[in-house]
Parts: sequence; structure tokens; C-alpha cells
Amino acid sequence: MGRTQLSPQRLSETKKANIGRIIIFCEGKTEKFYFDYFAEIIKKNKYTDIEVVLKTANGNARTVLNCAEEFMSDEENNQKYNTYGKYLAFDCDDPPDIQAVIQAAKDYELLISNHLFEIWLLMHFEDIEEKISKREIYRHLSFHLHNNYSKGHRGKTREIIQNGSIEKAIDNARNLEKRYLAEGKNVFSDIKDMNPFTNVYKLVEQFMVEISG
Repeated sequence: MGRTQLSPQRLSETKKANIGRIIIFCEGKTEKFYFDYFAEIIKKNKYTDIEVVLKTANGNARTVLNCAEEFMSDEENNQKYNTYGKYLAFDCDDPPDIQAVIQAAKDYELLISNHLFEIWLLMHFEDIEEKISKREIYRHLSFHLHNNYSKGHRGKTREIIQNGSIEKAIDNARNLEKRYLAEGKNVFSDIKDMNPFTNVYKLVEQFMVEISG
């Protein structure tokens, strides 16, 4: 698996936890392609299943929440996925009432990035500690890829995973979260003051343990 495995030292330091059965509702194609990469590696069995759902591409945080609610309200879907861990993956740049969306999504595990998912992707190459514009994020990604970064491109997303350092991204995201917690900030009340931020690392680290174990 190359770079999609934890180093032996990291693996020994990380608590083994079975992912189990989860369903991830995504905002856009980039997120879906990213999570699909791991879902395809992790063997599906009676104990483990990762379903990645993209109902509406190019939506926003509220779109993702509404789609998840609609999806789970369907009797057949509810019967199939009721016992699954439910995740929402979305950016925090839209809608303007993003804080209200986050508060309304408390029944889900949140995989959120401020201000967009690409901040997580860039962390595969760089430590990000200060706010950076979307244009600069895309420019930096293009530099590391030696080609223009294309949002929602399966090949580019896989290239980032394979050529970047997932462990580096996990460390950067975790350290940022610790910094905000030390400042008394959390996503349910202070997301607009938490930029840059991503907690995608929490699930990705579980993926890595599953693959490396």
C-alpha cells in the first residue's frame, strides 16, 4: 500500500479500533474520491463496510445534511443503514449560517474543514498553521503535484494520497485542533474562528490503522 500504511512506530502508538460499518455523506466529488480510495482498500466483510454517498455534487454543508436526512428517512435505506456510524463531510465556507448547520448535525459524526477540504489535502505536503486563501491552497497543491490541481478529479486526489504524507497531515490537523481546544474553541460554537481547521484526520487515522494492522 506504500504511503497508505502507518509506520511501525506510529502503528504501535495508535490504539487499534475496528472501523465497523459506516456511511459517509459527502459534499463534493473530491471528498468522495478521497474516501473511496480507502474504502476500496479496506476489505468489506460482515464486520466492516464503508459506504460513501454523494447525492448532489457541488452542494454545501446544508445540502449534505439535508441529503443525509432524506436518505435515512427512506424506509429501505433506514433499515439497511440504521446501525451504521453516520458521517457528514463538508466544507465550512458555505452557507453563511454554517454554525447553525453544524449544531443541527449533532446526530452525525462530522468530518469538516475550514474553509475547504483542500486544506486537508495540502496538509499531506505542508504544515498549515495560519489562514490561507482558496487561491493559494490551489496554487500550493499545483506546485506539489507539478501540474495544475483540479478539484473533483479522481486522479489528482489519488496522486495526493500516494505522493504526500498522510501521517504528516494527521499530525498537522491534530496539533491545530489541540491549539483551538487550548483556546477554549470548539466546532459547535466557534468554527468561524477556527481557520484553518480540519478534523478529517480522525477517520483517516482509523483507515490507516485498519490497512496497516
